[in-house]
Amino acid sequence: MNRIGRRTTFALPALLLPAGLRAQANATGAPAGYPQGYQEVVAGAEREGSLLISSIMSAENWRPVLEGFNRRYPKIKVETLDLPNSREVFERYLAERGTNSRTADLLATADPSGWIEFQQRGEVMPYESPEAAAWPAWSKPWPGVYTVSADPLVFIYNKMLVPEAQQPKSFAQFANLAQENRARWRNKLTSYGAHNGGFGYSANFGFVQKHGDQAWEWFKQIAPAQPRWERSGGPMTEKVTSGEYAAGWFVSAITFWPRLNDPARARVLGWNFIEDGQLVILRGMAIPKGARNVNAAKLMLDYIASAEGQRAFGRGGLTPARPDIRPGEGIRHTFSSISEAVGGEKNIAFIDYNPAMLEQYQPFIDRWKQAYGVS
Repeated sequence: MNRIGRRTTFALPALLLPAGLRAQANATGAPAGYPQGYQEVVAGAEREGSLLISSIMSAENWRPVLEGFNRRYPKIKVETLDLPNSREVFERYLAERGTNSRTADLLATADPSGWIEFQQRGEVMPYESPEAAAWPAWSKPWPGVYTVSADPLVFIYNKMLVPEAQQPKSFAQFANLAQENRARWRNKLTSYGAHNGGFGYSANFGFVQKHGDQAWEWFKQIAPAQPRWERSGGPMTEKVTSGEYAAGWFVSAITFWPRLNDPARARVLGWNFIEDGQLVILRGMAIPKGARNVNAAKLMLDYIASAEGQRAFGRGGLTPARPDIRPGEGIRHTFSSISEAVGGEKNIAFIDYNPAMLEQYQPFIDRWKQAYGVS
């Protein structure tokens, strides 16, 4: 690894909690409705005493989750390792496992192709969570792999440069606008390049998986505007804010939305869902077979999959995927509210775990480059 991620350790000793929370912390045990034997998992986790998580989520994303987890299980010290890219979560684990070093007990990352390879290697512990029944089939691709969040990729635009009538709401409209404005918008549109990394590839693949040949026709319509490609949502947002770009598509909403908390930015920036194919990337989690503290990992996985854990991650900036979670109390959107906003799940384009994503990589990249005229 050529870069070490940021480590965050979070533990709240019960004596430091307010009285009400201290009473809750002292009443630890299996959550209501869990199997009778789950108390043995809790006891085993408390004996382990610690938990190491590798993810691509920041300390701020994790904070509400770890606060809730520590109220429930105050005897377990949790450490999160924030890695710089989604693939490194797997690479670091495999390198450590190969040398019999300490590995993470829980992995959480948004890298569908990485999860496909990891599962094919037989590295996923096939754990059945007590929360599994509350989740739809698309969120549980294989035994032991669950969904942390379903984060949307959206249109963004500079309201000073894109008049209201041209602020895109569907990809068909956006492709037509790019064609009509190709001179004015030349070099002023941006997105993730499929050739620049796994995230961009996965997004484009998921959209083509939804729309087939029509997606390729739309890409060809946009190409004459000569879009510029970025590797992450931060630079896209900054350059749309400054006016260097007029608009972007397939932009990570969880990167973009927090910027709207700044009133000055909110006056400039606008965004819309993609009504005819709203992309959502499934952020997966699983206990790897090399985990040392398996019981503690089970407790955390179950907590994240619970309604309480999903709301906590929502407050931390992710998009709760569990169907019974609604917006509010610091949560901007959930999978259910996004689905409703675009007219139902039929208009969702999942960036999921289709093995064809690996099998068709080079032919897809070649066709994508041809469609956009990328050398």
